[in-house]
Amino acid sequence: MRLQDSIRTTLLALGVAVATLATPGISTAQKPAAKPAAATKAKNEMRMPRTATARCTDSTWSKAASQQGACSSHGGVAKWFGKAPANVTARCSDGEYWTNEEKRGACSAHGGVAFWVKAKKTKKS
Repeated sequence: MRLQDSIRTTLLALGVAVATLATPGISTAQKPAAKPAAATKAKNEMRMPRTATARCTDSTWSKAASQQGACSSHGGVAKWFGKAPANVTARCSDGEYWTNEEKRGACSAHGGVAFWVKAKKTKKS
């Protein structure tokens, strides 16, 4: 009987050890997966700079003063925005300008507002 009890205890211990090794989440804390550098870079490229004048074909932004030569090493210009109009109130996420004074619904068809443009102070005569 002692031999059988000894074998049972050994098999039970061995079973527990195998089960513990088979499920590492129970016995050891797992580190969260790090974000890939490519995903972070892609997210930063999607963020539009305030001075962007064009969106390139490869989804990067250009700050070129003229359309000629802008995005030349990025596959060409996908969308040209140019300089902001005088009465601009916001810049949409896709680069378009919002010129209406009403802020409600601004850039709703353009991915939302990227940033609001502060009103320029006018000199009183």
